[in-house]
Parts: sequence; structure tokens; C-alpha cells
Amino acid sequence: MTVPPLVRGWCPDMFAPMEARDGYLVRIRSPLGGFEGPQVLAIAELARRFGNGVVELTNRGNVQLRGFSSTSAKLALESALAEGLVDPDPAKERRRAILVSPLAGWDPACNPETLDVAQSLQTALLEENALSALSGKFGWAVDGGGYVPEGTLSADIALQSRPDGWSVVCGAMETGVLDNARAVRAAVVMSRVCAENSDLGRPSRDTDIAAFVLAKAGLEGIPCKRQGTRPVSLIGPLPGKVMGVGLPFGRCHAKDLEVLAELAGTSRLRVTPCRSVLLPQQDGTWPGFITSSVDPLLRVEACIGRAGCAKATADVVETALALASDVPPGCVLHVSGCIKGCAHPRAADMTLVADDGHYEVVRNGRTTDTPSWHDRDIPQIRALLRHELKETQV
Repeated sequence: MTVPPLVRGWCPDMFAPMEARDGYLVRIRSPLGGFEGPQVLAIAELARRFGNGVVELTNRGNVQLRGFSSTSAKLALESALAEGLVDPDPAKERRRAILVSPLAGWDPACNPETLDVAQSLQTALLEENALSALSGKFGWAVDGGGYVPEGTLSADIALQSRPDGWSVVCGAMETGVLDNARAVRAAVVMSRVCAENSDLGRPSRDTDIAAFVLAKAGLEGIPCKRQGTRPVSLIGPLPGKVMGVGLPFGRCHAKDLEVLAELAGTSRLRVTPCRSVLLPQQDGTWPGFITSSVDPLLRVEACIGRAGCAKATADVVETALALASDVPPGCVLHVSGCIKGCAHPRAADMTLVADDGHYEVVRNGRTTDTPSWHDRDIPQIRALLRHELKETQV
């Protein structure tokens, strides 16, 4: 299998594995309504049979598998195609990058047409071959609101629920309220403009291009009325008799995925952008899973570190575990093995970037921001956490 070079906008999937320290990694995109039980079991089998058994949940609500060789990655692709886990056309597979409100169809406060609109959008996108020119990281969202409020899902183009229809949001601009069909058409036309002008960048990264995109699409736009969205936990009992379970650092083994498939039964299992899994609420224990929204492990984000990344210089998972209890409720600590910041691309209350046994420390920022403190060890970082974040405790 020929692995493409790492270029701007490239994103790994089953057709284009990415090389890492522990072998090639691949990603499987979630179906709009979630995975069926047999699909979850098939993913677990792929991870165990062809990879190293490690399963990760991504910030885009997808599933990542690790530890493949070039040969086993090709065999895994053949198996994934046979199981219907990916689209046979690599270009169409990339256009399945649609985020949907995690509780759509379950939460009574979420727009009841969310899943239908998402399906219409996906059908329309798959028919637009010109969109193959878009960056592999370009993504869409259908945001039905409710328990997970409008504006929570991050995307380049998003359909957001309104009382009388949908607005199509692109960067810092949005359309007026449209009906279902017109909103889908508008999103497709705006996507086509982005594909034809890919040198401008992505709306989610450069919000200033939104006015140009809407104008070229022949649409009137208005500035987005951005409101701060309240923090939402997708762990524990949720609306619609749904249970959200978390994985420590969004990572588990194939056998844990099989346990979740058995617990879901005939219902679908959904992976959320919060790197949790949603399934029907039920009694019983959940060994190895996070079921409390106040669990300290939910306050820490960490990549795989030196065990799986050639750029990482520390076992950041061990560091994250050691510091989790020192992070106050309501705060986020990001522990990154390198400056890429894969586990948490957004700003955190405190971000640690590994540097050969010690850490550069960024306050209220990302891995790429200027460090506030240099060359700190774990005891020193623990003292910083207690001093710097104490005022945010609730």
C-alpha cells in the first residue's frame, strides 16, 4: 500500500493510513445515526486481527485504530469494505465527514428532523464530485440543538436549527432561515465555492472568508449571532433514556468495544465529538468505563505519547494520570507529547508540551502558543495547577 505524503489538509482514513511509531493508523467515519452492533464487532475484529488492538475515539466522532503494517492495513481495508464500514469510492468516503447532534432522535428538545436533514445533506454531497477538491479536513455539521445547544458542533459549514427552519453557518456569517431542502442546497453550493477557491482556506479556520463564500454562492448573509455555549457533559444519564460512557483519554482495547456492542444490543451505538459513546441507559456496572460527569479523568486530555508517536518525547498518559486529581472541576489540562496537540486542538486552561522529560507550560492556550513557564517537572506542574487554577474551582 502506498501511503500519501503528509500534506496540508490530508487526513488519514481506511484508504490512506498514516504512519506512526506503533505502525500505521486508520480511521473509520461514523454513520449518521451511529454504528449498528455488528459493525461495532467488525471494528473490534479489525483492530485485533490486523492492528494492535488499540481503539481511539476522535474529536470528529470517528473511530481510530492503530498498529497496522502496510500489508495488514490493506487487508483491513478489504474487510472494512466487505462489512460496509466505508464507501468503496475513496473520494466519497471523505465527503462523509458530517457531524450530527449526538442525541438526535433521542433528545425530545432536539429538532426532530435532524437525522433526516443530515441524510439529505450526505446524499447531496456524495453526488457532488467537484467537492473532491476540498481539503480532507473539511467538514459539515447538522446541529439540531436541544441538550447539546446550537453552535456546539465545530464544522466548516453547519446547518443549525432555528424555530422555523435552518440557518446555514459558514465562518462568521450565516444565511437567513431556510426550509430543509433550501438549507441543504445552500450548504452544497457553499461547499462548491470552497472547493473552487480552496486556496482561501477553510471557513472554520479563517472566518473572514465567509462573506466571499456566501456572495459567490448567490446567498445573502448576516453576521452570526454567536452566543457562548454552556459546557455540556455527554457522560452519565442523558435525555431520551440514553447513557453516555467515557473512555480514559478516549482510548480502549478491542475487547472493551465488544463489551459496549453487547450492552447496546439491537440499538445503535454513537461516538460523540466529546470522545464518549452513547447507548441505551441500563442498570449494572460499567467496569473500565467513565460513567460520572465529575470523574477527574474527564478534566485531562492526553495523546498516545511516546508509545505511538515518533514526535512525542514523553509518556504523557502517565503524566496525565498523575495530575488528573490536581485539576479543579470545570478546568481542562492538556498534556501533549509534541507541539502538534492532536488530543486537544483548542485552548485549555493549562497545556503541557513534552520536552525531553520536562514540560513547557502554556496558561489559557494551545500547544503552539508562547509558554508561560519553561522546563517544569511534575511536582512543579502540580504546584502550578493548585496555584493558577484554584480560583476556578466550583
